[in-house]
Amino acid sequence: MRHAIILAAGKGTRMHSELPKCAHLVLGKPMINHVVDACIDAGIEDIVVVVGYKKEEILALLDKYSNVRFAIQDEQLGTGHAVKCAKHLLKNETGSTVILPGDMPLIGSENIKELLKQQENNHNAMTILTALFDNPFSYGRIVRNMENNVVGIVEEKEATDEQKLIKEVNTGLYVVDNKLLFESLELVNNNNNKHEYYLTDIVGILSNNYKVGSKISVYDYRLMGINDIDTLNKVEYLAQRAQ
Repeated sequence: MRHAIILAAGKGTRMHSELPKCAHLVLGKPMINHVVDACIDAGIEDIVVVVGYKKEEILALLDKYSNVRFAIQDEQLGTGHAVKCAKHLLKNETGSTVILPGDMPLIGSENIKELLKQQENNHNAMTILTALFDNPFSYGRIVRNMENNVVGIVEEKEATDEQKLIKEVNTGLYVVDNKLLFESLELVNNNNNKHEYYLTDIVGILSNNYKVGSKISVYDYRLMGINDIDTLNKVEYLAQRAQ
C-alpha cells in the first residue's frame, strides 16, 4: 500500500500573516489542497497531514477528503520530529510512504509517480527527489560514496567547504519503506547547530544497511517551496506563464 505524510504544521513567520502557511492561496487554491490532490492523483490511498499552528484551519480546508487523516505536532522540533508525530497512525503499515512538504503546492503527481516507480523498481529503502543547481546555496547537499551511492544529506549550516561545492541538492520530497522509516527515526538525534531532529539524518542511517537511491529532476517552479510572499508571487507568475 502507498501512504503519504504531508508536513503542514508550520506557522510561516516570513509570510507575515495570521494564516497558517499552508492555507495561503496559490492559483486560487490553498497550498495544502494542491499537495493533497497531487498525492491522490499519484494513486496514494492513505494520506496523513501533520498539523500544528492553527490546525483547525487546515482541518477545515481538508474536511472533504475521506482518505486524509491528521497527526498533531505541538512543538516545532524539526522535520524528523514532524514525521515521527505520524507514527501512531502508520507504524503497523507496510508499503511505501511518500514524505513531502505542504508548502510545495505545484509539485504535481508526475514527480510523485516517478519517485514511487524508482523506489519500487530498484527495491530501495529510500529514494530522494534531487535537482542540480549551479548555485546550491541554502539547500541540503546530496552526499555520495565512491560507488556513487547516496549516503547522506548535509544541511547548509552543517556542510564543510568541500560539501558546499556539491551541486546536487535535496528537494524535500522522499519515498521510504514504511517500516524502515519509523525504525530509523528512532535513531535520529538533535546534535546539530539548530538542535532539531532532521528527517534527512535517516539517509545516513539507512545507507549503512540498505540501498538509498535518487531521482534527479529538472528544477523548476513546481519544486519551489514557498516561505514568503515574494516566492508565492514568483511561483504563481511562472505557473501562469507555463499554461
